[in-house]
Amino acid sequence: MNGSASDSVDEALTAIGDDPQAALEYLAPEGDGSVDGDGVWVPGQTTVDRWTMLTSRDWGKHAPGLDALTAVTGAASSFRNRAPSETDPDVSATADARAAYVCGRAMSYFGGEGFTKKDFTDTMKRNLAVVAANSSQDVATVAGNGAPGRGATSAGLAATDISTLIYRFGDHQDAMTTLATGLGQYHHNKLEEAMNDPGANEDDLGDGYQQVAASSSYLQTLSEFRFADDKKKDSQEQKTTVDTSLSVLNAVSAAGLTALTDEAAAPALAFTTGSTIAKSLVSSQVTDALGTSTGDPYTDLKAQSYAAGLNYGLFSTDSDKGRQRAIDTARSHSWYHEDENGNPAIDTTALTGDQASDAMTWRKNQVTNSDDKGVLNDLEESITTGKTDGEKSAKSNNGPRRT
Repeated sequence: MNGSASDSVDEALTAIGDDPQAALEYLAPEGDGSVDGDGVWVPGQTTVDRWTMLTSRDWGKHAPGLDALTAVTGAASSFRNRAPSETDPDVSATADARAAYVCGRAMSYFGGEGFTKKDFTDTMKRNLAVVAANSSQDVATVAGNGAPGRGATSAGLAATDISTLIYRFGDHQDAMTTLATGLGQYHHNKLEEAMNDPGANEDDLGDGYQQVAASSSYLQTLSEFRFADDKKKDSQEQKTTVDTSLSVLNAVSAAGLTALTDEAAAPALAFTTGSTIAKSLVSSQVTDALGTSTGDPYTDLKAQSYAAGLNYGLFSTDSDKGRQRAIDTARSHSWYHEDENGNPAIDTTALTGDQASDAMTWRKNQVTNSDDKGVLNDLEESITTGKTDGEKSAKSNNGPRRT
């Protein structure tokens, strides 16, 4: 596969676009490289030469080849953050490191100066959203004004490449929903990990929700940039794309992918055993499974954080100078539920629209216990700060090449 004038490369890429194992082996062969002490893939010469061939090829002569190449990178990316286990026994011990290298090369290439938004077909947008979704730790870090991890930067990836890539598919609803789903699962896992620690407190919950808000604001800003540059600012298409992606991100960050894999929805949604995304999702199928938010995404997010605080038992156990505890005042609201042991078990994903507004009113007017008020105020401040962080990142030197 030397990239000659023949279509042998195109044919090979097309043949493995639906085969994640073959895709990963083609883009980062297991026998051609090694994992260093930091868990980063160090490619051999065969891999380097293959990427040189792919990234220097005149794709104008092989236009369908870009659809095929992005399908292969998307399939290979589904091995990120997977390791051999009882539930995922066939994955290689090096798969995660190799997939991180592939994602870094792909996002650097397609988010780089060699392409513009006009070069992206709808198929490319869908496929590259899969790569970004499975690279959610890098996307979330950049959203919070950080730098991608070394596994990606060693492959040449910079923060502005990630921003540019998202900008280039930011007008495509399915692509943005796919990325939002991956990001939501990443934040869900981080929140659960932090809050399952025996010493977890409201600061840990606040940090988690600040990161969710940063990712939401970052995606929103990049997508809005794209619509503005296409002279579609404030269009219904922009509103639907942005509102849907933020609603999905918030819902999945609260409930995890299990919210999308119940009953009839499961066959329609392409998740791997390791809960990464194997191929682009269809926005309508995701929103059918989750339900569609009717409120402001950041109001919904604040309400979800209040409910999470109740569920995790972060509020006071004693009254404050005769004032009621937050949990006692919450019991009269339709969104409040308890388990069989009398502990709060609120469905955070249901806190959207009118119920989210009701939770905001509850915090403002009914919570008078000073300790509980402090927890709620800190959670709200965390989300406000995160929203600012994400917008700043998208507008800073980390922002996109708007081409």
